[in-house]
Amino acid sequence: MTARLSRSIGLPVQWPDIIGLAVRFPAEGRTADVLLASTGWRVPGRFCLTMHRTAGAARLTSLMPYRGPRGPVILGARTRGADPGAPGRISPNADWHLELFWATPLGAWHRFGSLRLRPALGPDGTIQDTSLRFDPLLSPLPTAGTYAWTRRLREHSYRRARS
Repeated sequence: MTARLSRSIGLPVQWPDIIGLAVRFPAEGRTADVLLASTGWRVPGRFCLTMHRTAGAARLTSLMPYRGPRGPVILGARTRGADPGAPGRISPNADWHLELFWATPLGAWHRFGSLRLRPALGPDGTIQDTSLRFDPLLSPLPTAGTYAWTRRLREHSYRRARS
């Protein structure tokens, strides 16, 4: 799996910013992308972007629902253990452990797994960024669809990010 931690607005690293986490993983012979952003955790805050100084302080959600077999589902993640720090200032030996959750848009969170991320290091021991761009519309989850209205809201920004 490959992940990318980012600051969405691009403010100076010492300022709070919207934290983004993109994850690409193998799924049924292809790859799938999941994008999470820092939001509130409770309703209605889980539908509002929030700014944080460090990744560990952020609660991350898919913001937009996926189409699950029994209706809309939101994905979420929160740090368990040590805070890895601010995007752009993560330690090369950071070990970021996240708990993974799902919820209906207005329902309670249910834990379904965990994710452990470590920085990719170059030969000189510095953190290497990935040039990959993640797109959940082109690389969707195999077991969940998207709603037409969420695709319409996201298409323009993802198309711009691809170019």
